[in-house]
Amino acid sequence: MKSRHVWVLLFSLCPTMDRAQIPDGAYLGQVPPGLEAKLFAPGIISVPNRRDGKITFSPDGRECFVGTVINHVFAFLYTKMEDGHWAPLVQPDSFGTQDKREPFISPDGQRLFFTGYPADIWVSRKVNGQWSAPSKVPSPVSTSAEEWHPTVTSDGTLYFSSSRNAPTGLYFIFRSRLEAGQYKHVEQLDSTVNSPHYGAWDPFVAPDESYMLFGSCRPDGCGNLDLYIAFRRQDDTWTRPKNLGAAINTERIEYGSYVSPDGKYYFFSRPAGWGAEIEADIYWIDTRSILTATH
Repeated sequence: MKSRHVWVLLFSLCPTMDRAQIPDGAYLGQVPPGLEAKLFAPGIISVPNRRDGKITFSPDGRECFVGTVINHVFAFLYTKMEDGHWAPLVQPDSFGTQDKREPFISPDGQRLFFTGYPADIWVSRKVNGQWSAPSKVPSPVSTSAEEWHPTVTSDGTLYFSSSRNAPTGLYFIFRSRLEAGQYKHVEQLDSTVNSPHYGAWDPFVAPDESYMLFGSCRPDGCGNLDLYIAFRRQDDTWTRPKNLGAAINTERIEYGSYVSPDGKYYFFSRPAGWGAEIEADIYWIDTRSILTATH
């Protein structure tokens, strides 16, 4: 039997980082938003001329990963609160992939899922308080198609978007239940979510699986790609997706949905277009603005 070695990731200061000090307090010391979307942590996370696409926090709110682009490469930024103070933002040396996107810390705080080169789902685990070197989540989750934007519920169910089975240029959302510690089967959500005409991208699913936020290009949209919410019924079907409206969606692109572990805030990204070199900022808003949708 081959011996198993756990490699602990090292973190180094990114020489290209803005060294702005992070204020003390929850959510990087930022004043909470109301029912209008506002830029998150300007000058710290959302900085000019950089593409910031996805943010995630640990359940205790003391760790934060941000998916961004540094030196033309998709990468992560990381900070942790220690002794009541946020450490300077650092860039992980390596997560074992050529690029790293769309980080998501599981509700139990023990796993970090993300999209890694060339568009597969990867996972890193907490070992003695540190993030271990990641491994690719094998087939049937990761395939020769593109898999993006993992999100995990409290019972370990993995949701993600994929180009498999979708019309050219579109993506569908899939789900895989955790069985004996493995993802053995994958199921495609029904056409209520996965419209064959408009697609479904980048899901975030509530820890209790009661609702899902995702992107789609539907006729009632405000722009290029809008954000929607659908609620899960008792029979495991989904309600008709509802556009989140002008408080969030604009004529630009909105994507990268994430709800804070305490359920209070909704985060998303608003780029001017697609591509690593196109600027994108992270916004946040009180979740009352999205959960008041009727269902």
